[in-house]
Amino acid sequence: MKKQILESGQKVITIDDTINSKQPTPVQPVVQQLSAYQLFMKDKKDEGKYSLQVLSQMWKDLPKDYKEQYQERARQLKEQVQQNQLTTPQTFFPLSRLKTILKEDEQKPQFKPEAYQYMLKAIEEFGELLLNKVKDQIKQDQRKTIKEDDLINLIKENQELQFLSCLAIHHQKKKTSQTQNQQGKSKTSGALDKFLENNNGI
Repeated sequence: MKKQILESGQKVITIDDTINSKQPTPVQPVVQQLSAYQLFMKDKKDEGKYSLQVLSQMWKDLPKDYKEQYQERARQLKEQVQQNQLTTPQTFFPLSRLKTILKEDEQKPQFKPEAYQYMLKAIEEFGELLLNKVKDQIKQDQRKTIKEDDLINLIKENQELQFLSCLAIHHQKKKTSQTQNQQGKSKTSGALDKFLENNNGI
């Protein structure tokens, strides 16, 4: 995805045609890769509380055929991790940002690691789709700066983006409020000038 910069306080996005050199966030494996010994420790910890020293001695004393079972489980887990790394999409969108957004959901949905990755990729793909549509619009005006109105007009004109109509409504309310504030300031300024004029500038 090409680099996009949100300019602070200006509500515009400056398009930079250089390629973002940042590498995609490493994909988290669906299954955690553990060694045979780690699998053994996990099983024993689930059974009860043991110190590391005790667990280490229990592993040393474990019969060979039981150790081989853990070694086979570790090998299978490794294959699952490698396969998942090939099939799970990579994304630039930060996982921490998605988790922050999900915290606002009243139902507090829980996600498995692979579900997070697909949601992150969906967000990234939608953002790029929206950006490309807006860029097509501003090309006609020979501009490289995307304004707030460009995004709102895009939402209004595309049926597939009607689920974002709440943004257009919010935008209109904000503009109305700003207009009313400006008119109020203008009236106040006019009344003050008239008062000063009637009182010889006192």
